[in-house]
Amino acid sequence: VLLAILLWGASPVLELVWKLPGLAVLLAALFFVARRALNKDSFKSWMRETWFFVRTILPLLLVGVFVAGMLREVIPSEFVGRYFGSSTLTATLAAVLFGVVAYFPTLVEVPTARLFLDLGVGMGPLVAYLLADPVLSLPSILVVRKMIGNKRLIWYVAVIIVCCTAAGLIYGAV
Repeated sequence: VLLAILLWGASPVLELVWKLPGLAVLLAALFFVARRALNKDSFKSWMRETWFFVRTILPLLLVGVFVAGMLREVIPSEFVGRYFGSSTLTATLAAVLFGVVAYFPTLVEVPTARLFLDLGVGMGPLVAYLLADPVLSLPSILVVRKMIGNKRLIWYVAVIIVCCTAAGLIYGAV
């Protein structure tokens, strides 16, 4: 049922007028299946966790879409297309480093990536950014540093940057 919700809700073929009633039916089916499959305490726990995730993720997603919309008007697409429109080493490495420095919470990188795509970022740099953004950020680097020390941290960050850049270059070449 969860897979059906995902496929139905994300379908580019269906219009919103068809998506909403279909999602309502699928959500009712999910509720029914969960109610039958789980005992009372497990069902209540599942509902609490579900509500917690909705309360946590939805505002972040809305803020991300809003910020991406604002940036679309501020960032000139000619600049982005000129420097990041192809899958060169420089563009891909810059996208990875942007993903490391710019701290976006989970799910905010999705509207941000869509913004970059609309502005003309090449697929290689975009994939490299999408790989690097959730893996490394300045806050996570500071936390990991306390656990593994400076020397290992440098290797950790370097390996991730090299792998994300290589993946972006390979994807951009294909």
